[in-house]
Amino acid sequence: MRIKTYIADNIQEALYKVKSELGKDAIILQTRQIKKGGILGFLSKTKVEVIAACDVNATAKPMSNPVIYSVPKRENSQEKLEDIKNEINEVKDMLKNLYSRGVHIEKPLPDLPSPLGEIYQRLKLMEIDKDLIDKFIDGLKRDFPGENFDENAAKTYLKNQIISIIKPTEPIKFLESEPSKIVFVGPTGVGKTTTIAKLAAFYTLNQGKKVALVTADTYRVGAVEQLKTYGDLLEIPVEVIFEPKEAPILLKKLSGYDLILIDTMGTSPRNKMQIKKIKGLIENIKPTETHMVISATTRTGDIYEILENYKEINYQKLIFTKLDETRTYGLILNAIYSTNCSPSYLTVGQNVPDDIEVASAAKIADLILEGSDR
Repeated sequence: MRIKTYIADNIQEALYKVKSELGKDAIILQTRQIKKGGILGFLSKTKVEVIAACDVNATAKPMSNPVIYSVPKRENSQEKLEDIKNEINEVKDMLKNLYSRGVHIEKPLPDLPSPLGEIYQRLKLMEIDKDLIDKFIDGLKRDFPGENFDENAAKTYLKNQIISIIKPTEPIKFLESEPSKIVFVGPTGVGKTTTIAKLAAFYTLNQGKKVALVTADTYRVGAVEQLKTYGDLLEIPVEVIFEPKEAPILLKKLSGYDLILIDTMGTSPRNKMQIKKIKGLIENIKPTETHMVISATTRTGDIYEILENYKEINYQKLIFTKLDETRTYGLILNAIYSTNCSPSYLTVGQNVPDDIEVASAAKIADLILEGSDR
């Protein structure tokens, strides 16, 4: 089998290259969007990468009418027209196949006047959901018509529109008669344990709260030891849940504390069985709040699958980590918009307890429109 990678400006051009070289019987193995060029990730162009294959033993069937720059003869015009129709139908069939596999086909940029076009490009660069971009641009065209386009007023309008989508931000709430039991869930490697340590340090050292740590992450090597190290430094207890049924007894033991922060095992969002185990654990804990922890470096194409597959856990708030490791912040808005959950905290580094702050709708809007100064 012959396998080759093609890079083009759009999917149609890439498929044309595939058909031209490998023939119409080529198999599309993978398609994805990639960034090319630019400086430090900015001003880079989005390209489409297609990996295709064909049987080297089969006779390649090239396109019936490759690109020819000479003027066709009149007597062959009908035949060539039929060839072109056949090519169009073949491309349509390939596109339908890609759509059926859930591949995103990017639409061409809309024809917008210069100021609006720049705003559109900024939102697109931030990888904001296409439906949201269309909503923002439609509002700008409606409220700022004509040639006298006030760019500053438009940006203020856009910032307010972004803020209006974000539900009121909510940090941890404390109960009066019992501890607040806060559970943290999310995929592997998003920074749940470090985030818990930051919150424990903040509420212990800055707020004078009695805080206890609990971990059910007995799968990851070193996870328990990592949390116990933080507990020793802060001089607060760290307990381990080995089985979900142990949770009620252990939590009763900690009933004299103000705040109990509970770490769970990270897992692939596609591991449905592991997610069900986490759900069973949470049902035994009966938490005050469940926070979904999301890395801001997550691929845009993966975030919706993660949020959807964790939905059965019934998380209510979102924490966004690793903002210092990306320059693309549209994921934050996409996640809030698609889940209708409130953001709770943002983290911007590994330092405990400094690199964490209560989420702010205005801060999220500024990140999207202006970027970070870190």
